[in-house]
Amino acid sequence: MPDRRLERWQKVRDRLGANRLDGLMVLNRASVTYLTGFTGSAGVFLLSASDGAILVTDGRYKEQAGLQTKGLPLKMHIERDYVRAVGNCLTGLGWKRIGFEDRHCTVAFYQGVKDRLGTKRVRFVGASDLMTEIRSLKDEEELQALKKSAEIVDKALEKTLSEVRAGITEKELAWELESHLRALGSEGVAFAPIVLFGERTSLPHGQPSDRALKKGDWLLLDCGAVWHGYASDITRTFFFGRPQSEDRHIYKAVWEAQQAGLAALREGVIGQFVDRTVRKVLRSYGLEKFFLHGTGHGVGLEIHEAPGLNKTAHQKLRSGMVVTVEPGVYIGGSGGVRIEDMAVVTEDGCRLLTQSPNPPQLPVL
Repeated sequence: MPDRRLERWQKVRDRLGANRLDGLMVLNRASVTYLTGFTGSAGVFLLSASDGAILVTDGRYKEQAGLQTKGLPLKMHIERDYVRAVGNCLTGLGWKRIGFEDRHCTVAFYQGVKDRLGTKRVRFVGASDLMTEIRSLKDEEELQALKKSAEIVDKALEKTLSEVRAGITEKELAWELESHLRALGSEGVAFAPIVLFGERTSLPHGQPSDRALKKGDWLLLDCGAVWHGYASDITRTFFFGRPQSEDRHIYKAVWEAQQAGLAALREGVIGQFVDRTVRKVLRSYGLEKFFLHGTGHGVGLEIHEAPGLNKTAHQKLRSGMVVTVEPGVYIGGSGGVRIEDMAVVTEDGCRLLTQSPNPPQLPVL
């Protein structure tokens, strides 16, 4: 079986050649993992456009890096001073036009490496988009990992709902949710679970507090698992007690907006179109002004990655991309509703990865 990492190297090299770059300095941890398998918290990967590759890391990860990159034709450079190490490696490689992930590079590191290269005629070219675009299109191995991650979060959400009771706090339920994720095999959490009750559900990214659940509360759960490094993401909103007609109205609007967004997903459309489709539905309900974020985002080794589904997203969607569709309505001081699923873009639509029940009527606990 061919090593998918080498296939990814070739994709990068094809792009480097097309952009007349001698090599790429990979700085984003997720990109380093994508290309090498190395999951350490510190490392820089240098990939030549023609031949040769170097992984720079420090002594803490010497053994781990050797195990995780086994089978790859790369050299290992072990040194704690990353500026000096990368500068010396680049000097030895002799690259003149160096692509680098500029969105993941500090000014201090950039300037330090430049200073190490001295007066050499070297040009650094921002190339974050190169890795972003390649990683946005998932291969079959990645899709299987994302599917498993989604299965875990679905099961964890189901188990957590059985813990819901009057008096439980947001923090307590968040801990139950995280415990279920780990017990089901998640390697961690894709992000700190968002568990909010009542009026606090109007906070799109609110963090769990000591607020206790009581009758008449909204309940919002947003969480994600991790499987083989790949994240999942799902949000469901419930009502604890007896909802009023206005509560049902808001939920119905968000649910219909999400369904319209999922229906708009297909190869060839741009992210902006999906976002406009969702906003059109919320506008028809008079609720668009309460939608405070974009419609969705890509998911993979990072919980937020390309492509985006928002007002400024012009990237065309391609079959094999994985995105969330997550419209929300947030009314300050009152509460909010968000419904989110992960889907794989296909040639003629999309395929849901998250499978938790998503009823058109407001679910009551």
